[in-house]
Amino acid sequence: MTPDASALVGQAGTLVTRLAGGLATWARRLEFTPFRLRVIGTAGSGKTQLAVQVMKEAVARGQRPLYVCFNRPLADHIARVAPPEAKVANYHQLCDWVARDGGSAPDFQTTDVFDRLEAIFAATPIDARWQFDVLIVDEGQDFQQSWVAPLEGLLRPGAAWWWLEDPLQNLYMRPPVELPGWTTLKETTNYRSPRDILDYLRDVVGASVPMAASLSSGSPFGGSEIALSTYDETHAPQACIDATKRAITQALSLGFRKQDIVVLSFRGREGSALSALDQLGPHHLRSFTGKYDLFGNPEFREGDVLLESIYRFKGQSAPCVIFTEVDFDTLDERIARKLFVGATRATMKLIVVASQRAARHLHVGETHDD
Repeated sequence: MTPDASALVGQAGTLVTRLAGGLATWARRLEFTPFRLRVIGTAGSGKTQLAVQVMKEAVARGQRPLYVCFNRPLADHIARVAPPEAKVANYHQLCDWVARDGGSAPDFQTTDVFDRLEAIFAATPIDARWQFDVLIVDEGQDFQQSWVAPLEGLLRPGAAWWWLEDPLQNLYMRPPVELPGWTTLKETTNYRSPRDILDYLRDVVGASVPMAASLSSGSPFGGSEIALSTYDETHAPQACIDATKRAITQALSLGFRKQDIVVLSFRGREGSALSALDQLGPHHLRSFTGKYDLFGNPEFREGDVLLESIYRFKGQSAPCVIFTEVDFDTLDERIARKLFVGATRATMKLIVVASQRAARHLHVGETHDD
């Protein structure tokens, strides 16, 4: 007999979805005018469910909803689960749509294309075609203050505006966007991450980011047993690549299917030794090439194991996460935030592939179960 983790993936996902549904239920019962609600919710608290339910409710009322986030992969994910009548985009995709509608065709081969898109959007007069009854901003911690005014121009009179964010996932260390006069709702319970992962993060990350120490676990799962594989950083990148191959083999031996596994790089795509690879051992990687087509759509390599960076995978999750290329000398606030984002992507199993110098700070094995 062999373990079959894949048999539990669907059941675990269903249970976590039910538990995390509380935020989506009672946050939508709030009423005030004008409706401006800032939801500060930790990873796994149900922000995605809330966003999807708000869109479904708006469509049922005959209204036009717009969902805007920071990361394109998250926008693509939400577009698959949102009602088809809803508009879904990341911020620069939205800028591109408005620019093209106004007669400007941005060149995505230029280095300053995103700055130019922001400027065009901010300067474009908005007519009724680009106005909505409900606006949802997700990943608000990554938005810039200068983006608020152009977004406000998309609101119809009496429109509702939701702002969803998690300060712990602020990897760019940007100052919080000021939203004076808004009502704020905070949720600190994580329903998605197994209890031992959250216990571990409270202990390790909480020392550098105090708000992490106050998080509570609502997950029914514990004892996921975080795994740590180390490599000699003096022999990187090959030593890291080899350790990552072994981690994939370990995940498969635990019963996870390839589609259940995400190889998540601690580095950005440009700094990752893995991003240029087509495969790891016998495993073909599905990864972003760094290029866009003429319409601004990202191009991907074909593969059966997804490779992403923590910057692009924020807002998403996977049953088994192989968190690799974890390498640093000092566990400061920014490193702590990166560890938090990477670890909270896992819903069942977390395998960390870290350099020996980073592993000295990680203390994997010192976790406990509630």
